Amino acid sequence: MTTSGELYLFNADNLRFCWLNQQAIQDLGYSRQQLLAMRVTDIYPEFTANTASFVEKLSPLLTRKLSELRFETLQQGKDLHPVRVMLKFELFNDDGRRFIHVQVENPKILESHQQQLQMTQFVMDNVSIAVYWLDQHGRVRYANRSACQTLGYSQQELLSLTVDVIDPLHPLNQWREHWQALKREGALVFESRHKTKNGRVFPVKVLANYLHVGDLEYNVAFARDISQTKQLEARLGSLLSVVNVIIWSANADGQIDYVSPQINEILGLPADDFVGMNLQGLIQSDRFHRRDRTRLLTGFRTLLKHGGSVRNLQYRIKNADGQWQWMALSMSVILDCNQSIQQVVGATHDINLQKQEEAHLLNLNAELDQRVQQELVRNEKTNLLLQRQARLVAMGEMIGNIAHQWRQPLNALAIILLNVEDALAHGEIHDGSVRQALGRSQEILSDMSRTIDEFRGFLKNEQFVSETVLAEVILNSLRLLQAAMDYHHIKLVFINPECALTATVNSGELSQALLCLINNAKEQILQRKIQNGEITISIEQPADWTEIRISDNAGGISEANLQKIFDPYFTTKPDGIGLGLYISNLTIQQTMNGRIEVKNCDDGAQFSIYLPKISAREHLL
Repeated sequence: MTTSGELYLFNADNLRFCWLNQQAIQDLGYSRQQLLAMRVTDIYPEFTANTASFVEKLSPLLTRKLSELRFETLQQGKDLHPVRVMLKFELFNDDGRRFIHVQVENPKILESHQQQLQMTQFVMDNVSIAVYWLDQHGRVRYANRSACQTLGYSQQELLSLTVDVIDPLHPLNQWREHWQALKREGALVFESRHKTKNGRVFPVKVLANYLHVGDLEYNVAFARDISQTKQLEARLGSLLSVVNVIIWSANADGQIDYVSPQINEILGLPADDFVGMNLQGLIQSDRFHRRDRTRLLTGFRTLLKHGGSVRNLQYRIKNADGQWQWMALSMSVILDCNQSIQQVVGATHDINLQKQEEAHLLNLNAELDQRVQQELVRNEKTNLLLQRQARLVAMGEMIGNIAHQWRQPLNALAIILLNVEDALAHGEIHDGSVRQALGRSQEILSDMSRTIDEFRGFLKNEQFVSETVLAEVILNSLRLLQAAMDYHHIKLVFINPECALTATVNSGELSQALLCLINNAKEQILQRKIQNGEITISIEQPADWTEIRISDNAGGISEANLQKIFDPYFTTKPDGIGLGLYISNLTIQQTMNGRIEVKNCDDGAQFSIYLPKISAREHLL
């Protein structure tokens, strides 16, 4: 019974057996001495009587047209019972002599494994990594396509080479030592250099595996070109040498396995002092400031629990001089294919100078805040003085308006008194005429008293705001101005006095702003001698604002003056002090959260006082 696993060698010239494995001796039934005295054709009945045909059958192998040869034939042992077998022949030279290695396989076993072998062969031939099979003498027994392409040899050329030709770091005189180490360990991983056919040398990472097949031994080596990796490592090394950052890494157990040499430059501490230490233990040591330890431990434990990264953890560490030095740490994890933490990597940079600058800035900010507060107090006092000054100016203008307002009623009172005096002189006085004169006088005095009340309201300096019907404030203000406008023949028009819109305002300060804007419009009309001068007031409500609009026909304001019209002390009046519009705008902004805007329109200027619209909820409240 022939089984798979028979191996034997025979001399290619005289066809005599040179060596047989135990399986072959057992299957053939002869002793080893008997077989070594026989020719190989003695066990092949088809070629026993015709040795020449057997040699001719082997000619493609003997002439090296093929690296191996397979064919089926009959094989018989001592029992003279022939069995069909599959023979695999391989030729090799040893000390100038040619030998043929034969592997015998049972066709049935071969058939059952043929598909698997083909698939394995396909994978081996087409895998992207270079694969070499080397024997114990360092000869190349197999090389896949990737190996051929990488080195620039044909497969036939590679099979004629020894390891030292393609790997200069493994000369043949050291191969025995390498082979023994491989047999002892079973597998070796190392870096080496391979040399191409044209002489180019490149770095490789090699995984060498010891393989024992029957009585044969192989070194199955997988070699990967790491040129790009080495270039990246060199580039990274160059970057690390110029970047003032400490790079470190720790394994999944938190044990530090690498610290870059920059730690010596930044902290004056050798990297070896930290390698091998447990990261959590290090953080809890006196090397780190006690106020920073909890923050660092929390960041590290969060990283281990949730993965991802932790950035810009600021802490203090004691340097070689025993001084606390501020650093900033960023960490992330490297996961394996099972999403388990494989490595923790971190980068630490010096922020001591930044912290010093921050402390300096904090001191400057505190000093600046103090100065700002002082300036605010000073400005508040200045604004109060300006407001008082503007108020005095407004009071002067109001007194002038009251003089105009009272001139007509005083004249009317004088006429009534003259009429009473004349009636007394002529004896024409009677109860009816006296009552009529007294009634008219009381009406006039009541109007004058109301003017005084309105003036007193103007003079009030109340600080509170309340929801107010804007039309009422406007009408009260216009009554104080009406006589002066009539005197100068200027038409004063309130478009919608029945408007019920309200706003949260200080009535007195809003009235002062209205009087300022209307008086300015009056002055422009008089200064430019506008015929049929007219000032129009209306209440509008665009979007979220309530607008009081004051328009005139005085010809408008120049573009240059529009940009600075609300600046303090800016005025176009020969005797003006330039505070009215500045104070009015400041008051509307600070007291009523509004603003005053100005633009030219039609044949004059338009000032708009914008006040926040009261919401429905505020109305209910």
